[in-house]
Amino acid sequence: MMRRNFLMIFLLMIMLVGLSLSVVAADTIQLDLKTAVNLALENNLDFQIAKLQLDKSRLEYKKQKASNLLRPSHYNELQAETGLNSAENTYQNTRNQVINNTISQYNNLWLADLDLKIKNKNVELEKMRLEEAQAQYEIGDIGSVDLLDQENAYKDAQFNLENARDEYQQSVKEFISNLAKKNGELKLADLTYEESWQVTEEEAIETALNNSVAMRLTGEKLELARIDLERAGVSAAELDKKIKGKAVAIAELEQEQTREDLITSTQQSYYQFKQAAKKISLTGERLTGAEEKYKLRKEQFGAGLITRIEVLEYEVNMLQARYNHLVAIADYYLKEQALRQKMGLKSGVLVDETTENEQ
Repeated sequence: MMRRNFLMIFLLMIMLVGLSLSVVAADTIQLDLKTAVNLALENNLDFQIAKLQLDKSRLEYKKQKASNLLRPSHYNELQAETGLNSAENTYQNTRNQVINNTISQYNNLWLADLDLKIKNKNVELEKMRLEEAQAQYEIGDIGSVDLLDQENAYKDAQFNLENARDEYQQSVKEFISNLAKKNGELKLADLTYEESWQVTEEEAIETALNNSVAMRLTGEKLELARIDLERAGVSAAELDKKIKGKAVAIAELEQEQTREDLITSTQQSYYQFKQAAKKISLTGERLTGAEEKYKLRKEQFGAGLITRIEVLEYEVNMLQARYNHLVAIADYYLKEQALRQKMGLKSGVLVDETTENEQ
């Protein structure tokens, strides 16, 4: 009987342990950037509305084309294409905004982990400095004002740490909510840098002009305005002809302005993209230097040549250099995506083909 009871208790304990492990596993949310972007696109209501609007516009376009077969009209066909391109432009803009917001949120949360570690080290450093200041004050090496300054520095470091923790928790909740996930411990995959995408400025501008929905829209509006002017020339009053002529002139200028704005913004995006890559190289060199200095100071501390405070100062400096390097990597992701969007490249390295083509 006792053996049977022992066996039942043993089995119950195994079940409880298994349940605990499953709960822990369920509370951990593991994400990489690509998955986060896809989840955001799947669950963002603005994007879903824009997607449905685009689907609706496509159906209306098909209907108008079918109707146009009975009574062919280039003007009516242009109007239908303009409506479709307008919906596609809204769709792309909404999609790009969701992707950019998700990348920014992911980057900030990914960087927050190291930022909290740095702030922890700062608290530790300021505490050691305060203990040293108190000892110096007791023997008369420093005055009460200097001691008060160090006490304030320690309190500021504590406040910064607590504030960063609170902001991180709030940001995690908002991020998880945007992805329609339940609350839990967030584990984000690291961002890595590989300069695999090569493009020249000329290629970027040419591709942007060729793929721009805005350019197609202004071109269609100009063509519609010219058809209106041609029609007015048949039987319209002289004043109406002048009005239609002004409409053509406005449409021509709007098309040229759209072209110039697109070229300028693409050049800016390209410049920022190239600068982001250079910054990664620069911060990487600084990180290597900070790591070497920290390694040397640890060896000096082991040999009794410097104090623990000095070692900790170099450790904080090294962690800050690492943080700056990771910030540069995170910024590169944003700048690359911005350039891709200017070029009208729907399928980038961040979004699944299934999501891109699901329309």
